[in-house]
Amino acid sequence: MVKAALKNPHAVIVLALAILVIGLTAIAKLPTDILPTFKTPAVQIVTFYPGMPAEVMEKDIMTRLERWTGQSNGIARQEAKAMIGVCVVKDFFREDIDPNTAMSQVTSLAMSDLFYLPPGTIPPMVMPFDPTATIPLCLISVSSPQFDETKLYDVAYFDLRNRLQSITGVIAPAVYGGRLRRILAYVDPLKAQARNLSPLDVINAVRDFNVMIPTGDAKFGALDYQINTNGMVPLVAQLNDLPLRVGNGPPTYIRDVAKVEDSHQIQTNIVRVHGKRQVYIPIYRQPGANTIAVVESIKAQLKPILERIKGINLDVVMDQSVYVRQAIRNLVQEAGLGFLLAAGMVFIFLGSARPTGVVLIALPLAVLGALIGLYFTHQTLNAMTLGGIAVVIGLLIDESIVVLENTARHLDSGMSPREAALIGASEVMRPLTIVT
Repeated sequence: MVKAALKNPHAVIVLALAILVIGLTAIAKLPTDILPTFKTPAVQIVTFYPGMPAEVMEKDIMTRLERWTGQSNGIARQEAKAMIGVCVVKDFFREDIDPNTAMSQVTSLAMSDLFYLPPGTIPPMVMPFDPTATIPLCLISVSSPQFDETKLYDVAYFDLRNRLQSITGVIAPAVYGGRLRRILAYVDPLKAQARNLSPLDVINAVRDFNVMIPTGDAKFGALDYQINTNGMVPLVAQLNDLPLRVGNGPPTYIRDVAKVEDSHQIQTNIVRVHGKRQVYIPIYRQPGANTIAVVESIKAQLKPILERIKGINLDVVMDQSVYVRQAIRNLVQEAGLGFLLAAGMVFIFLGSARPTGVVLIALPLAVLGALIGLYFTHQTLNAMTLGGIAVVIGLLIDESIVVLENTARHLDSGMSPREAALIGASEVMRPLTIVT
């Protein structure tokens, strides 16, 4: 290689310029993240049975799912955990297995096992699993000067969450804070007992008289009419007027033994942002998505979302991409500082600006070559790849000092620059290759 480079100096210059152009282009397009992309296919199965003890979840649900999904082709290992009312089974596949194939296999086997699970088990949720995406990328707070916590929760859960999940790479699984709207009937036990009624009678009355049934269609001539029997009340207060008992005396209505109100479920979590009660949506990234790209996409979509959903304010109250950028920036600064110090050491020990210039040109080209390799292998610029590049820079500097010092020694002995470069590099090539 040394001989070829000395015989074709113009080709070396063209190659260096090509590395420079392609490398700068790769830097602009190379995604950045805090950790490498997790490419091993993995699928998790989450199964709920509210109130079921952890021991029963483990023996009757979790172990069955492990056995059934363990039949998947290419599975490498499994992890599982059972808690009260929920169990999680994680299936890890070999790297040569396509993620979509792994997902379809596990989904099919998990659904097939549902028949054998205890009655009342909620169908398993099968999702891709990425261990590097278990922490939210950001938290979006939802506030409003005119909506209460119940309305805020409804807006965040039914409207905002769906719009956020339409952004590439976003998972918005839940809403925290706020109150879940519920229509509750408060039964007076004494009044119900006096009329020989029970809370179950109130439940049956609401279920039987507040219904919406699509009954079919009717054709009259050339027209086809869709017929719906809509018995649902338009206002919550009108539920109080539904009959409980008719015949054998005056009719009894729900208002006689109970009071129906537009209320909310017992609140189990409260979110305060700057001392004010709000709700927030944690944003996770899909497997393989880029942290910074996802957060930037979310910020770009907040304004269009606010134009469609009136009366709310959206704020990013926690942004993990800030720490990612800071970590990457710190690594780049440390690598640059080490590079400059190494060039200074070359100048001090060799006492010449020419070999120092060689180092200042060769090392950036080597780093750009590494970045080109990362780009074309679909890797990310993360803490681990930058750390590896920083380590290699130190090794390259040591080897360049050895080559330059040996070349300078041959120049001092009277050799021509071409001959000194050829012999100086050839003499140390094998030991340096072995050390590398």
